[in-house]
Amino acid sequence: MTNEFSPSPELSPDDQRVLDALVDAGFDPDVLEAPSPAVRDRAAAASSLFELLEDYPVEDADDTLIHATLARIDRLEDGHAARMKFDNEAAQGETGPRRRVRLPDFISVAAVILIGASVVWPLTSHLRRQSIDNGCNSNLQQIALGFSQYALDNNGAMPTARTGLFSAGWTPDTHNVINLNPLLEKDYCQQGHLHCPGSEGLLSGSYSYQFQVKKHQARWSTGPITVVLGDRNPIIDAVRRGQVIAAQTVSINHGGRGQFVLSSDGETAWLPLPIVGTNDNIWLPGGVIFLRAGDRPTDPADVFLAH
Repeated sequence: MTNEFSPSPELSPDDQRVLDALVDAGFDPDVLEAPSPAVRDRAAAASSLFELLEDYPVEDADDTLIHATLARIDRLEDGHAARMKFDNEAAQGETGPRRRVRLPDFISVAAVILIGASVVWPLTSHLRRQSIDNGCNSNLQQIALGFSQYALDNNGAMPTARTGLFSAGWTPDTHNVINLNPLLEKDYCQQGHLHCPGSEGLLSGSYSYQFQVKKHQARWSTGPITVVLGDRNPIIDAVRRGQVIAAQTVSINHGGRGQFVLSSDGETAWLPLPIVGTNDNIWLPGGVIFLRAGDRPTDPADVFLAH
């Protein structure tokens, strides 16, 4: 064993052989088999150095440090094993065995889809309702422009198909929307404007127009302001089917949420209930609870929308 100082000390070949023999002998020089004097001296010198290490004061390692070190080693081994597995599956490519879909994986994917649907579906429904509402309101505004032009050309009158039509009162066979025909015939508006985008399967006639009574027809932009047009009257549809429904049932055009109406001043409004003014039900003539043949408004301020 060299005694000279060296910045990179190395064992001589003889010292390496002696050290290997000591390791095999459990660091006990006396166990060495028939050592030569030179080997015996080298073994004694090496043993004395190891005895110095035993005498060096060193505290026992903390259990926490030991456990943390072992846990770190375990993680490194697990990570290495996982990478080896992934690399092996990637190397197999499409020709290798297909990965089995486990039930937990399927449940996780299904949960993600359900959560996504629960977020997207309400938003989609809201946007669809908003689009329908905007389209309906836009149509009523276009009809209002047609009413205005018609009134300018007809001394402020509202459109009617024939003077005095339906003066005898409403019947299940009454088709009050034909009083809007002059708007179409003179190109004051288009057929599509008379259709609410939210109506259920109706291509036309999805609005109800003020029931025409000769004695007290509303005038456009003059006189008392009253509702002259709105979403389809559900009471009339129920009577024609032989059914009885609540007087304050909302129109079918907007999924049971309410209805749009147009007033004789050209303004549109949204009504959660079919009520205007002081409890005037726009679906029925004043004082009527169950609509029957012959019913009609008797007051110029009474609103009764029919189709």
